[in-house]
Amino acid sequence: MHPISIGRIGEPARESGAYRVLVDRLWPRGIKKEQALWDEWMPSVAPSSALRTWYHSHRVQRDAFRQQYLLELQQPAIQEELNHLRTIAEQTPIILLTFSRDVDGSQVPLLRDFLLQSL
Repeated sequence: MHPISIGRIGEPARESGAYRVLVDRLWPRGIKKEQALWDEWMPSVAPSSALRTWYHSHRVQRDAFRQQYLLELQQPAIQEELNHLRTIAEQTPIILLTFSRDVDGSQVPLLRDFLLQSL
């Protein structure tokens, strides 16, 4: 298995040749799809709109967010997308990207850990 790392849109890639996947529910403002600096957009693996909205107003409750997001990742509807990411990770390094200024406080590290545990 190849490494799965995290990053922010606009930052230079740490690993050349890595498959870059945007894992935010919303498309980043000000970026046209033709200008995308990533290989794929997977909004379905991001937290639901309701959970994302709740987390933005309850940032101090990181553990509660983590628990809810991990439950969402176990839903059957998301499994196909997660399997797709696992398949890519078997072939090439992946960088999971977010537009969030606080990459470590976003869902991206949780998604990476979930993927790594399931491989």
